[in-house]
Amino acid sequence: MPAARYTRGRRRPMESGWWLGIDGGGTKTAAVILDARRRHCGRGHGGPCNIATCDDATLLDSVLTARREALRAAGLPAHTRVRGACAGVAGYTARSRRAAFLQMLRETIPADTHRVEPDFAAAYWGASEGEAGLAVIAGTGAVLYGRDSRGRAVRWDGLGFLFGDSGSGFDMGRQALCHALPRSRGGARPNSFARRVWSEIGAECEEDVIEWTYRRFDPARIAALAGAVGRWAEEGDPSARRIVALCAGRLAEGAVRCLDRMKLPPETAPIWLLGGLWRTTPLLRMHFLRSVRAHARRAGRLVGCLR
Repeated sequence: MPAARYTRGRRRPMESGWWLGIDGGGTKTAAVILDARRRHCGRGHGGPCNIATCDDATLLDSVLTARREALRAAGLPAHTRVRGACAGVAGYTARSRRAAFLQMLRETIPADTHRVEPDFAAAYWGASEGEAGLAVIAGTGAVLYGRDSRGRAVRWDGLGFLFGDSGSGFDMGRQALCHALPRSRGGARPNSFARRVWSEIGAECEEDVIEWTYRRFDPARIAALAGAVGRWAEEGDPSARRIVALCAGRLAEGAVRCLDRMKLPPETAPIWLLGGLWRTTPLLRMHFLRSVRAHARRAGRLVGCLR
């Protein structure tokens, strides 16, 4: 986004006027209005904005709702024209959808320039302000993205729930659902954790769990179970704690691989933990840090500076 572009550690001057930034994720969309001094003047929110999975009507409604709320919060009229509009969106790898989404922005948002970027790149720039390091982004999906001291980018995962998203909210929710099917998976009677999952989704048996999962299948709906898993882990449920530790370990493995590829000084490399999954429980952060240290020790490295 214009507010997070840096050259050799120094800010580029922004021209006068207003700027619109859009962060479109798999669950929700956020928008912010910036002035020429990079001050946040208004924020707004809308629905999901994954350009690979959402239909055009959903994308349009999410973006326009978030923009409308941001303009209202900034005290600006709804028809305000901005100098630049930049959207960082989930599903960026869908090339044909990316082109269609950019055209939609041009047709519906008054702006001198329009730009579409990956949501993970926008998140990285917003957190790092151009500093070399690694963003570990975990929400409905999961992706790791960073840049080294020369500006070379490294990405890990972000492949969607079928091919990747290891350690994501969807991964955590899927693990919970698997634990709620002990008999179907060759196990014994359902334990207390399985019954907690049943209660959370309104199921009375394993067949209900399967129906709940597939009847209205939605990755965000399954990822929403991560909040309950985090809460149960805080209460000491051993199954929930194992799931949290497993997801943290998967994210940590990707983080260590990225740091190796970027060849960042391990004792100083910043790591930014971004995305809603990190707010489900502090245990996730704790297990992540432990796992990064364990991976780094095995590789003969030290852990960087966690932020």
